[in-house]
Amino acid sequence: MHKDKINLVSVFEEIWSQAEKRNSELGPVNGFDPASGARFQRIFTQDKRYVTMGIYDTVSKKYSMFNTINLVGNFRYNTQNVPAEFSEMRRMISA
Repeated sequence: MHKDKINLVSVFEEIWSQAEKRNSELGPVNGFDPASGARFQRIFTQDKRYVTMGIYDTVSKKYSMFNTINLVGNFRYNTQNVPAEFSEMRRMISA
């Protein structure tokens, strides 16, 4: 059975929409002041050969990031599996 290729950007956009929804739901909780900006910040840069995607939590000062290319220039993901970093992003948003 052949699996379809995963579009990583669309999966990340789905995760980011969950983060935006969470940003709008959150009030002044756990040191978060909504007047100072959104709790979750989007990290997204796209170059010709690679994409960097991530989410930064301004309260816990933690982030989860995924690069489609590693430091020596090789693609570092399987196009048929969702990277573990995306699960990490989902956990961070739901916490």
